[in-house]
Amino acid sequence: MKKVFNRRLLFSALKIATGCVVAVFICTLMNLQFSATAGLITVLSIHNTKKETVFTALKRIAAFFAAVIISAVCFSTVGYNTIAFGIYLFFFIIFCNIFKFQSAIVPVSVLITHILTLEEISYPILSNEFLLLFIGAGIGVLINMHLHKDVQKMRERKNRVDNEIKAILRRMSDRILEEDKTDYNAECFRRIEIYINEAEEIARANNDNSLFASENYNVMYLKMRREQCSALYDMYCYVKQMNITPKQAVIISDFLRKISDEYDESNTVGALVEEADRIFEIMKLEKLPEEREEFENRAILYALLLKTKEFLRIKYIFINRQYS
Repeated sequence: MKKVFNRRLLFSALKIATGCVVAVFICTLMNLQFSATAGLITVLSIHNTKKETVFTALKRIAAFFAAVIISAVCFSTVGYNTIAFGIYLFFFIIFCNIFKFQSAIVPVSVLITHILTLEEISYPILSNEFLLLFIGAGIGVLINMHLHKDVQKMRERKNRVDNEIKAILRRMSDRILEEDKTDYNAECFRRIEIYINEAEEIARANNDNSLFASENYNVMYLKMRREQCSALYDMYCYVKQMNITPKQAVIISDFLRKISDEYDESNTVGALVEEADRIFEIMKLEKLPEEREEFENRAILYALLLKTKEFLRIKYIFINRQYS
């Protein structure tokens, strides 16, 4: 793990340093003033994903034109001095916060300091500053074009989540038939929360590394699994409450095991929802228990089956939305 981290760190440092040098070199060849600024802008333009890098560059370009207008008003009325620059910063920071261009405040304001230093706003100077920004941000975008979706890692994380849910269902199927549940705990739910968080992070990164196509499926898939886990935890709580084993518990146990066995990303669960309805009908025909304890446990079983159907319908609705 440490070696992988070191490789990533070295590659990231090399990428940023190379981009900085290339940007400065291009600006120097073009005889632009303050060419080192382009290198700084490149460093500030390299982000973790393609979308973040591209959108940040676009925001800075848009903010640049606003900064030119604000600074022109300030410098022409107050003069090319520190007070005018402070007034410019005041209004530019407000503008950037209103339009969520906060990432543009520092690099664009550095460009405005060049105008302050030269004490002139003219077409050649504005062209110079725009090219510094364009080249610096452009190099940052080009450098991050190598970022791709991590399909293998996404598949592994999704499988880890799905396998954990299958294991929870299997364990539930066994424990529903056992009266002693003192060692039946919720540790697995803390574990699956970590797995889902890791998978969602990769899914969001993959989505942000797809510029021209939405990769939102995995984000929504994991949201669906998170909702299922919430229902699954309620199911666990019902099982935990049971202190005797009514004969109907065997039917529910077999059903939970069947769900576990058939649990798969491609399963539409339509047949399982229908089977849940059939089990409801069977339970309705059963004679009501005479003893209080059995009645209470039958009620818990009924609530468990309701929650199990909700667990299945979450997936059923997700599948229908994908193909509607």
